Amino acid sequence: MKEEFERNQHLKYYNNWRKIYYQFNNKYSSKPSSSHLNEVCETKYYIETTLIRKMHTPLLITDNTLSSLLAMSFEQTHILLDSTTFYIKDIRDMTDTPFNTIVFQLDAPPLKSKEHSDTIMKRYFSQKPLNYSIIQYIGKSLGYHHRCPFVSGYEMFVPEKGSANDSTSWYGLHHILYATENKKSNCMHVHFRENHELQLMISARSFNDQVERAAILSLLQQVVIDELASLYHYTHTPYFTDELNIVQRRLKESTFTSVLHPMEKVMHFMSSFRLHEMLEKVLGEGNPYIDEIRKDFMVQLKNKPSSFNE
Repeated sequence: MKEEFERNQHLKYYNNWRKIYYQFNNKYSSKPSSSHLNEVCETKYYIETTLIRKMHTPLLITDNTLSSLLAMSFEQTHILLDSTTFYIKDIRDMTDTPFNTIVFQLDAPPLKSKEHSDTIMKRYFSQKPLNYSIIQYIGKSLGYHHRCPFVSGYEMFVPEKGSANDSTSWYGLHHILYATENKKSNCMHVHFRENHELQLMISARSFNDQVERAAILSLLQQVVIDELASLYHYTHTPYFTDELNIVQRRLKESTFTSVLHPMEKVMHFMSSFRLHEMLEKVLGEGNPYIDEIRKDFMVQLKNKPSSFNE
């Protein structure tokens, strides 16, 4: 009796649903609806549903919450960073887990891997137009000898410590909206998109220096891109149109000052720096002949295009 009652109830709901569905799609279907559960009606159209795993709860990332974050993470053999990645955490010092890196994404659960962070970052750098070694060289010419930010168009990652010979953590400036200083703990409380938060164990001075470096490198790239694009009468459009990140805000501040140079002058400066570096390596630092040789070489380099036109 109970089973018959439940069957009639399900049949009632099912028939009501079919009636509404066929009324909505009556111009596509030539067959009338049926009240029989075992009858299959053929239609020209079907509904396809795709389930996308998304993270709706903002994360608080601190040393104290790493254990719980690891528990909710999904294991990956090889991790490929994408545009939603905002933090790569080196966790080799955690003795209670076999994993070495945890990667955080804006709209999905974290990923954990036994790969070291330097392996993951090298894989990411290899996919970009300019490898990190080139960005480091450009940064070195500007005086950034340690912890140079990686700036590739819109995406900007900063190492928490020197990454030349070892793994380290990386935070994405392009997803940071603002940051506040905790003077008591001498750290920064960083706020990412989607309301994710990170306790970054660096000083405010160090953090702001990295924002400044990334802003200058970003502006330098933009100048070169605009110079090249102008040759073909293209226009540059922003990658994001939503809320500005912390670097974009810095570029718009009235206190940010930077002298814009034409691309020819920038390339001339880079050539001069490269020559000086090579001469110091060959002749030794502080050699009195370095300036004289560099001066003669740069004069010849500057006059070289004109000799082609003669």
